Amino acid sequence: MIGAVPIVTFDTSAHNRVADDPRRRSVVNGINAGLWFRFAGLSIEELYATSQQSERESLLASCRSLQSGPSECLLPPNKLTEQLVMAHHNDPEHFDWRTVNVRWPLCEDAIRDRQFFDDEETSRAQPDFQKERKRAGRDDLVALRPEIQAIFESNGESPPTTFRPALSRLEAIGDGGSLLYAARRLYERAVGSAADKAMVREFMDCCPSFRALVYAIFVPWYNIAVRDFRFGEKLSAGNNDLFMSMYLPYCDWFVTDDKGQATSLREVAAHAGLETDVLMYDEFCGSLLATV
Repeated sequence: MIGAVPIVTFDTSAHNRVADDPRRRSVVNGINAGLWFRFAGLSIEELYATSQQSERESLLASCRSLQSGPSECLLPPNKLTEQLVMAHHNDPEHFDWRTVNVRWPLCEDAIRDRQFFDDEETSRAQPDFQKERKRAGRDDLVALRPEIQAIFESNGESPPTTFRPALSRLEAIGDGGSLLYAARRLYERAVGSAADKAMVREFMDCCPSFRALVYAIFVPWYNIAVRDFRFGEKLSAGNNDLFMSMYLPYCDWFVTDDKGQATSLREVAAHAGLETDVLMYDEFCGSLLATV
């Protein structure tokens, strides 16, 4: 456990479930009474993209009720990455990811402000942004699949049937190869300059949130371009679902109502060496209400 009080974070799908759950009051009261709730900034952005105003208001009212207990909101993934990378870049010798301030107080205030979520024009722009983020990169992986499958065939090998062996194989190629390349791109985007390979590797080793993100980036690579569609484990999480990986080290329990995301993030957490439990919403509520 991270601290004296267990910390829970909801994916957007879990926020949708609790808002409509007949047990909502009991669930929220149970969380407020015994847990620390950390909002994922990305979830709030997605809730804000809800097109129907009445539904959006209901979802944010549910979030406000969670603020009645101990709570805070963490930055969206791009800003969270930036904060962590810059802290390491400025003082790598004393870097400790747990002491970097990644809280998003403006979002906490926005949740409390009923009028903020009445902005129809901004809300209408959010779905297009979210859809584009989810779609990004898929076409490239579809095009890459024949090339990767040809490599397996030429070597008389079958593709890995699960994510972790596929990722381990990728890590072993060329001293980190594609994994380290992806990590360097993320790091360099944050600092605005070239980064030393050894420094990026060290950062990835000591920052579990960044490590989880890098691993999560390769879930679609495994799912679309690598696995045997007949036998390989399917990991169907979308890009936004996978960006949630950054929040895993900041909570004891990450709760989702999306089976594809749950399976994918469990694989990422296991490979990244995280102790976070990724739970389905009903599983979480069953455990919570049994102790209330």
